[in-house]
Amino acid sequence: MTHSFSTRGKLLALAAVIGVSGTLTACAPVLVGGVAATTAMVATDRRTVGQQVTDKEINLKVDNDLQVKFGKTARINASSYDGVVLLTGDAFSEKIRGEAAAIAASVPQVKSVINRLYVGPLASFSQITSDTWLASKVKTTLLTTEGIPYGAIVVSVERDDVYLQGLVTQAEADKIAEVVASVGGVKKVFTLFDIMTPEQAAALNASKQPQSGLPSSNPTPTGVTDRAGGTNINAPAGAAPGAATTVEPVQAPSSPQARPL
Repeated sequence: MTHSFSTRGKLLALAAVIGVSGTLTACAPVLVGGVAATTAMVATDRRTVGQQVTDKEINLKVDNDLQVKFGKTARINASSYDGVVLLTGDAFSEKIRGEAAAIAASVPQVKSVINRLYVGPLASFSQITSDTWLASKVKTTLLTTEGIPYGAIVVSVERDDVYLQGLVTQAEADKIAEVVASVGGVKKVFTLFDIMTPEQAAALNASKQPQSGLPSSNPTPTGVTDRAGGTNINAPAGAAPGAATTVEPVQAPSSPQARPL
């Protein structure tokens, strides 16, 4: 059964989002702030509980291995969704950047690695603080926007660029990218979604239970919306500013390997 937010409920939910610097996801089903969402959608992670646990284990393993290997010569954040690991942060050299991706790819149950490490000096404390605040703004916006399955979305922010992971329909993906691109301070929005059909989404919502192994007509697409001037960096040369976001399918390899976005 769904309910509307009371004023107190909204404040509790917003406080819960702002107070969390990690992802929006949690073991399903859960309620944010103890109440149902205004969009009549429970904050449910669409992965199976088993996959959620596996992703957390992957994150811990990757983070630990990278810290042991590189120490203070890199600042790397790992975010695994269904075995696809996103690396964001900084590395002092191209060699470290490549080695980090290889280490992440060697972790058991990792399907592939999306390497978005910046090569150069590590980000300043003020930049890290800005990214944390921007992540809170993005999560709050997603929480309060009607029609967005916010519990199914993982948000990462690095140098004002926003990376989005999750299992969504194409219509949801388009809306999410548009909404996040409208948040003040966001430079680019990278969509790293697994796409499912509306019928599959309806089945998930009806059962209120996460499912695995859903076939996708467009698995793991990746695209970017650039708010600076409305230019789409994946658009063909000569494309008009403000062109629709390009989404290019990226198949997860059968064996672990590192791949750029």
